[in-house]
Amino acid sequence: MDTHLPRIFEAINARYENHIRRIQRLIRQPSVSPLNIGVRDCAELVKDMFLEIGCSEAKLVETSGNPVVFAKYNANAEKTILIYMMYDTMPADEEGWLAPPFEGRVINMPPFGDTLVARGATNTKGPLAAFLNVVETIKDVAGELPVNLIFVAEGEEELGSRHLPEFLEKYQNELKKADLLYFPTAAENRKGKPIIHLGVKGIVYFELELSGEKWGKGPTKFGIHGSNKAWVDSPVWRFIHALSSMTSEDGNKVLIDGFYDKVAVPNEEDEYLLKELEKTFDEEAIKEQLKIKEFIEGKHGIEALKLYLFSPTLNIDGIWGGYIQEGTKTLLPHKITAKMDVRLVPNMQAKDVLPMIRRHLDKAGFKEVEIRMLEVGYNPARMSYKDKYVQALLKSIEQLGKKPEIWPTLAGSAPFSMFHDPPLNLPFIVGGLGHGGLAHSPNEYLVIGEDGPTGGLRSMEKSFALILYNIAEA
Repeated sequence: MDTHLPRIFEAINARYENHIRRIQRLIRQPSVSPLNIGVRDCAELVKDMFLEIGCSEAKLVETSGNPVVFAKYNANAEKTILIYMMYDTMPADEEGWLAPPFEGRVINMPPFGDTLVARGATNTKGPLAAFLNVVETIKDVAGELPVNLIFVAEGEEELGSRHLPEFLEKYQNELKKADLLYFPTAAENRKGKPIIHLGVKGIVYFELELSGEKWGKGPTKFGIHGSNKAWVDSPVWRFIHALSSMTSEDGNKVLIDGFYDKVAVPNEEDEYLLKELEKTFDEEAIKEQLKIKEFIEGKHGIEALKLYLFSPTLNIDGIWGGYIQEGTKTLLPHKITAKMDVRLVPNMQAKDVLPMIRRHLDKAGFKEVEIRMLEVGYNPARMSYKDKYVQALLKSIEQLGKKPEIWPTLAGSAPFSMFHDPPLNLPFIVGGLGHGGLAHSPNEYLVIGEDGPTGGLRSMEKSFALILYNIAEA
């Protein structure tokens, strides 16, 4: 362990209250990208925060959507880390918040103790500001950082990173100077077990819609009285049959030609990690957290994990048409729409998905169903646990007294493939100590204190510092 680290850790302890205030400052500036609330103001704030910690350059890079905040910190070090962050959040209009979602209040939340409850607390303004706390602390205590940093903070992660490729193309030469990408986050579960994911699934998000006008049957301009179903076709029933043609009766197998053709089966390393993971995999805790009774086909252990981690999915996120308010209104709707997503596993390509669905619908006789791309999407990305930077991450967690649980991938999605794929070809790591939860939900939280079953803010910041030093030595 570097000789500076004990003093850095002491300073992190001493600056606890100030470090909370930096997080609260960022939390209190809304940046709700789906509703375009406060996004640019937050981008300006993030730029100012980069300059405050000593970045030589920080600016807003315009895209066709929300700006990317780009910054550089030069320590004249051998290695350069690209720090990927997001400054946008989901809306916070749900009922049941224990505190106003943009107040950044610290409350006692059993079993964790002092906990910051706010939109963006864990996803991911809390870790973002905590990382800036660490950079400033290392600089003040050690005189200089052990690595150079390039910051990329995007304002559209919650929109599928739709315009991030514009930035990446424009700044490709700058980003190629990095040795790896690091996404600092709180990775402990509710029981304090650090969960390290070696990859993410890709995603494509789109809408399907069927209207009577496009179909040429049924109501064409507006919904009509429900009694007309006796002699008028229903776009809704037609759409339901179009959707049902895409999967088996139970919805668990996709019937689109070619959907599984490129799916990679778990390799030798994956099988090893799965066997190790099975030793500590808490199946019942996950069922309780998700409020489910069983996994598909009643699978358990490795077989359940294989489904979760290595299966592509076709999911209906929402579906609507006609009258859906309280009470009754007999109606034959003229239009029905569904939002859908496909999660991609290794070897699958985002660009293949919508053409594949279009061919299926046409072949099945549903040419009238329209497809609208909502997010351009991105590919899956994976790292080997043997990679030197992954090992530096794991070493850091273990040096702080915790044994990480290694998952071959995350079943969710993040745009790491945009950095990992050509032309940048950057390795990437994700993680750190600390715990947060309820992202996208009421009472999203980040544990601040250290008296519960998980690490708090001080543990998270110490892990970020140690990770930087271990990367420098990798």
